[in-house]
Amino acid sequence: MTRRKIITLVVGAALVLTAFLIVVSGVLPYRVFIVHTGSMTPTISSRSAVIVQQHVYRVGQPISFYEQGGVVTHRLVRVNADGTATTKGDANTTADPWSIKTSSIIGGVVASPPELGYWLMYLKNPFGVASVLLSAIVCWQLLALGDRKSEPVEAQHRADPATGSPHPAT
Repeated sequence: MTRRKIITLVVGAALVLTAFLIVVSGVLPYRVFIVHTGSMTPTISSRSAVIVQQHVYRVGQPISFYEQGGVVTHRLVRVNADGTATTKGDANTTADPWSIKTSSIIGGVVASPPELGYWLMYLKNPFGVASVLLSAIVCWQLLALGDRKSEPVEAQHRADPATGSPHPAT
């Protein structure tokens, strides 16, 4: 592998890691949650991740909120005069049977990359991280094998008919 490729890979990995650490650290006003059910299908499918802007939401927007010790992502249907809110999953025919306090709303969904939730769950598992690292090492080794120049072939020797001594073929 050339020096330039190695530097490019290291810089790329560092940028991805830095972006991940910034999002996870809470420095930005965004949080990431994983969608485990299909209650928001077709808008947000199961195994997606949702990126939620904290404390910013509006009626009609999918929101994430705390409900019975977990985080739920449903559409905000209405904010009631008593300080509660009504929500509904897009795949559901009726509004949710509960009302939530507006203080339990985390924020509005600004993006929902499909399948990202699956990969985030996969990488939370130590075996998932190990399999990704092992795959990266195998790919690196395969690339290194492809970059190797073929070994020079030794010149075949044949005997000089005049002297009988071997010399390289020309």
